[in-house]
Amino acid sequence: MPVSNRDRHFIELSLDKRVSIMITKPLTPLEAIRSRLVEVGNKFTLPADSELSMFNEHNEPLIWFFSEGSIILHRETDELLMELVSAPTLLGLANIFQTTPIKYRLVTQTDCQGFTVPAHLASEIIEKNRLWQQACHWTSYVVRGLERRDSRFIGTTTYSQIRVTLLIMDSWSFDLRARIGVISFIQKRTKISRSVIAEILSALRKGNYIEMDKGKLVSVGRLPTSY
Repeated sequence: MPVSNRDRHFIELSLDKRVSIMITKPLTPLEAIRSRLVEVGNKFTLPADSELSMFNEHNEPLIWFFSEGSIILHRETDELLMELVSAPTLLGLANIFQTTPIKYRLVTQTDCQGFTVPAHLASEIIEKNRLWQQACHWTSYVVRGLERRDSRFIGTTTYSQIRVTLLIMDSWSFDLRARIGVISFIQKRTKISRSVIAEILSALRKGNYIEMDKGKLVSVGRLPTSY
C-alpha cells in the first residue's frame, strides 16, 4: 500500500498509544507471599527457551515464582499464546483455591530464576501466616489481566487485535523485543493467518507507523485506531 494512500485505510490516530495498557502490579502483597513461600521453595535457574509444566512428576499443581526473567504462557489444548509475563510474578496461585482442568505450558523467553512450591504446601503456608488477603490481591490482579485480554481480543476486528499486540510488544524491553518475531508472536496470540498479519504490518511499515528489523519490532509510533 503506497504511503500516499495510507489515509484511505488509516483513520483517526490514537491520542495515547499506551492508554489502558497497564494494570498496576500489586508488588507489596506479592512480596509478602514470596517471603514466606521461598522458605520451602525449590529454587531454579533456567536458560531461555526452557519448557515448563504447571504440574510436577506426581501430577500435582505447582506454583511458580519468577524473580528474574520473562515467560510465555501457552494453553495446551490449542497452543494459544495466552500471555507474556515478566518478573517478579507468581503463576498458579489460583490452584490453591481450585485446580483447573485446563493445562498450561510455560516457555522461558530469557534466562529465569525463581522457585516452585506445590500448591497444597503453599496453601498451608498462606493459612499459617494469614496471607489470604495478599493472595486475594494477587489473584484479583490476574483476573483483571484476563478481563483486559478478553476485552481486546473477543469480538474485536483483526486490525484491533494486531494493533493492541504491537502496543504490548512496544512496552517490552529492547532485549526482549529483539528475541521474539513479530509475525510469529501475533499469530500464536490471535490465530490470525500469517498472510493477513504480514499484509497489515507491511502497510504500517510503509506508513512509518512501526519500525522493524529482521522480523523483530524496533519501535511503534502513534498507531491508527482503524484500518
